Parts: sequence; structure tokens; C-alpha cells
Amino acid sequence: MVQGKHHFELSEPNIKKILDAGRIETELECEQVTLAKRYLTLQEEDQPDLGVTIEALSNMIIEFEARCWSDENLVSDAQMEESEAAEIQAEKEYAFLWKRNKLILDRLQALSLRQKDLALLLNHSKSYTSELLNGIRPFSTNDLKLIHLLFEIPLKDLIINIPSQETLSRLETAIAKISSVNPKARLLQETLANRPVAKGFLPENWDEEETEPEDHAVELTLSNK
Repeated sequence: MVQGKHHFELSEPNIKKILDAGRIETELECEQVTLAKRYLTLQEEDQPDLGVTIEALSNMIIEFEARCWSDENLVSDAQMEESEAAEIQAEKEYAFLWKRNKLILDRLQALSLRQKDLALLLNHSKSYTSELLNGIRPFSTNDLKLIHLLFEIPLKDLIINIPSQETLSRLETAIAKISSVNPKARLLQETLANRPVAKGFLPENWDEEETEPEDHAVELTLSNK
């Protein structure tokens, strides 16, 4: 089985889904919500209507911490490890999303396009598009394909493509089964094992790479008019 230092699957955080549930269920969700709240707070001066969402996120964080962390005697080593891993994963997701949104907004500004123009191009409402740009909702694959087509942003900068441990394990099982009747298929295993993403799914020092300073988030604004 493919092994590595980290076994994370970076994904598109769905803050809207957590908000609709009204409750944080996992350490990863807590870290994602915490970063989302921090980002939205930086945007609130230009978008005052975010206040309601920020308050809701704050209340969920408080409730989760009271439920899961208030009694130190019940906090296990496994919970601590899960929390630390979740923090690393959420920060890497946030760094990717920050850079992606900056690329999108830079292209929009270069073309003198506004948020309502992007909404029209993607066939979304202005409020829905605002949630996309603010990281509350995840972009759909179709949204990202259109952005790639329109603004010539490379897909690798738009779509998180880190597979999960479960997916890689399934691939190994499938390759082994095919190889039993077709020896040439073993080349697929070598390809899988040699891909950088398969070696722990990310480079060994991926969690040591610098991320954009959080105060830069104030730059990610675009007129909603």
C-alpha cells in the first residue's frame, strides 16, 4: 500500500453546508470554520452584510469547543493529534483558496469586470457568487472549468487534485487485480508510486511552505455593484 508522512485529502471546504447544519462535527470542520471566520472578518468593512454569517460561525466554534474541549480530562492524545492534523490541512486548503481567488479577482480587475459580471458569466445570482468568492460555498467543477476557459488560469491553480488514502488504496487493489491477467498493467503501479502526489499525497515539506499572510486577505475584494 502507498504510504507517506501525511494522509490528507485537500478539498473544497463547504462552510455553507456547516452553517446549514448549525453544528460543527469534526476537528477539520472547526479549523475550516475558524479560518473562514477570520477571512470574513477582514472583509466585513467592505461587506457589512457578512456580520450575520461571522456571528453564526463564531457561535458554532464556541459551542464545539465547549462540547469537545471543555473537560481536559476527556481530551485524548488521539484528539490532540487529530486537531493538529486538521489545523495543518485547513491552513493548506485556505492557502490554496486564497491564491486561487486572488488569481480570479486579478483577472476580473484586469478586464474591468465586476462581481455581477462574473455572476452572469457563471449563471449564478450575485449573492451566490459573493459566497463563492468569500469561501462560504465551494466552486463547482463546472464553475472552475468556465473560469479556466474565460480567464486562461491553469486548471492546476483552480482545482485541488490531491486524492484520498481510500482512493489510492482502491486503485492499488484494482491494479493488482488487472495485473493478475495482464502483467503490463504493473506499469500503472509504478506510475502511481512514482507520482509526487502519491508519496504521502504531498511533498514531505508541504506543511513547512509559507502561506500568504492573513492580513493580505483584505486585498481580495471586488465591487458587488
